[in-house]
Amino acid sequence: MGPAGEGSDDEIDPFDALMGIEAEEFAQLLRDAPTDAEDAKSPAGPTRLRRGGVPVVSVDDLTPESFRRDFLVPRRPVILVDPRRGVDTGYANLTPDKLREAFGEKVVPLDVTDRDERAEVRLGDFLDAVQEKDAESTSTSERNATSSSVSGTDAVASSAVCRDDKSTKPGVRGTRPPHAPSAPKMSPSELRRKYLRNLQLHDWFPALTPRLSPLLAPNLLKDETAVPRCPNAWRDWFELFVSHPECPGFPFLHRDACHVHAAATQIVGVKRWLLFPPETAPFLYASGPTATRSSIKREFLETLFEPAIPLRTIHEYPLIANVGASRIVCDVGPHETIVVPADWWHAAKAAADADAVFQDEKETRGRDKSQACVSVAASFVDASLVDAFNDAYSEFEATKALLKVGAGGIR
Repeated sequence: MGPAGEGSDDEIDPFDALMGIEAEEFAQLLRDAPTDAEDAKSPAGPTRLRRGGVPVVSVDDLTPESFRRDFLVPRRPVILVDPRRGVDTGYANLTPDKLREAFGEKVVPLDVTDRDERAEVRLGDFLDAVQEKDAESTSTSERNATSSSVSGTDAVASSAVCRDDKSTKPGVRGTRPPHAPSAPKMSPSELRRKYLRNLQLHDWFPALTPRLSPLLAPNLLKDETAVPRCPNAWRDWFELFVSHPECPGFPFLHRDACHVHAAATQIVGVKRWLLFPPETAPFLYASGPTATRSSIKREFLETLFEPAIPLRTIHEYPLIANVGASRIVCDVGPHETIVVPADWWHAAKAAADADAVFQDEKETRGRDKSQACVSVAASFVDASLVDAFNDAYSEFEATKALLKVGAGGIR
């Protein structure tokens, strides 16, 4: 259903294809758009650039009841601003400097679900690279080469070792790395193209596991009466993500399985999010046995972050033209949490060009030249999702069993 031939009466108008909106309706949106003066009143400062119409609200201006009524129940994305900068919830303890100081020698996996990109590196080396520290001098591993050896998973001698992981969650997670032989060290530029993602904090850094904002309580995943069947790790799920703007970002468009909400808190840097509402699923090329992942290739996925979807992407994936104005691209800055409601499709990447929106971030980067993008994503279930989660989890377990034995032609 791509664009018709030249001169055809059925030819798709580029404006209609890319926007999916009538010209007069678009003009009205422009007339109703907030002014710069109104933007300046936002808790996060100016918000015209790359906020995508997503509400930006201070957590102090909401109650759990109003949050559920206005955002969770209607499944409406929102960006929550934390005036206390993560001190109350423990997110403030997850900065690159604090992670390096406490766990710089720990070996961690990168790109855990991308078979062609998987590697293991010392956390300190990776943080040095994404913060662009010591890029032309010594790395963390070189500085510590003469230090005493450590035991357990920290005793791995390599800076980068390829390995194959298996995902254990709908979505993905990183598992503890085995002992590994030595391997060639990766350069800072190579590391900056990698992604540390889906690293379960309870497994890797249990002392630093944060808490959900009280606005998101109660998380019924923690209630074994409401949710009797799921792994214990899911009940308090926090995943670490670290990347650099040179990294192409999350490698696929997806929705979280089992109908869970996601709350991704930005610690350092700015992350650009791509969102599609549940009703656009027929146009997103869902694939796999659970249909939670899009088959749109990464090179085309990157173009969906642009203000207008390029025609070459529409030619390759013509159904994408039908999403119209439903597509959201928005930036999330430090001390902000984006709540992605259940069944919304999403992908994300570090953003290097959003400093004009986040003045504090711009000043910080001006001091230390850091380009690190650090965030933590949590999964939670509210009362409106309990039945859907329980049904979906049963289906997930059944599908996993079929995949294990290769039954029914499932791959």
